[in-house]
Amino acid sequence: MFRFWMTLTGLLGALGVAVAAWSSHGLPQFVAPDQLELAVERARAATLHHMLHTLALFGVALWSRTQATRWLDAAGTLFVLGIAGFSGGIYLIRLIAGIHEGPILYIVPLGGICLILGWLALAAAAWRRG
Repeated sequence: MFRFWMTLTGLLGALGVAVAAWSSHGLPQFVAPDQLELAVERARAATLHHMLHTLALFGVALWSRTQATRWLDAAGTLFVLGIAGFSGGIYLIRLIAGIHEGPILYIVPLGGICLILGWLALAAAAWRRG
């Protein structure tokens, strides 16, 4: 699984840097001037979580090289789903599409829950190893 997790880490890391650059330089074209400050704040939060959890996935990749477990795979999967749901939800739904109401917004907190569960799965992997 090392190769799989490391490939995802590289792709998600590159995407995170690209989105950070876009939010600094391209975001003002998509957002009304009175909403720009809030949009930039949301983009920064989404990018921060994106990159932090990409680093967590990097840890999963490195660990999987020496010991692959179901808990470790669960952690990696949850981190990827969490990045897609939480950060991706903010990028796409809030910033680009400008949707601020409706059930589709639940993808953001569900992504956050996946991130939390990813950390718990990582802890379980460490506990089970000992």
